[in-house]
Amino acid sequence: MKIAAAYVRVSTDDQLEYSPDSQLQAIRDYAKSHDLILAEEYIFREEDGRSGRQAEKRPEFMRMISTAKQQPPPFEVILCWKYSRFARSRQDSIFYKSLLRRECGIDVISITE
Repeated sequence: MKIAAAYVRVSTDDQLEYSPDSQLQAIRDYAKSHDLILAEEYIFREEDGRSGRQAEKRPEFMRMISTAKQQPPPFEVILCWKYSRFARSRQDSIFYKSLLRRECGIDVISITE
């Protein structure tokens, strides 16, 4: 079984229809149905209202990246509800997915796309 991390973010009140709790429950269900272990210490959850435009302004995202760079990497995949939760900026998305894959062997998976 692979070990997974989860990244949860909601940027505006308009997006609260799919609340952080709902996202996390969907991620837990996905992990369970795909034989992934999701440990509590690898759940990275931003405060509500955190924009995804700049990675440096998302403390939980940066903590997740830092944790992923540990040797050996503590998890093998990062689960998010949608790729837009991982990063809004195409440049950030490409940069961090590439870094995680190349340097850490970690894949980013959207559970809904």
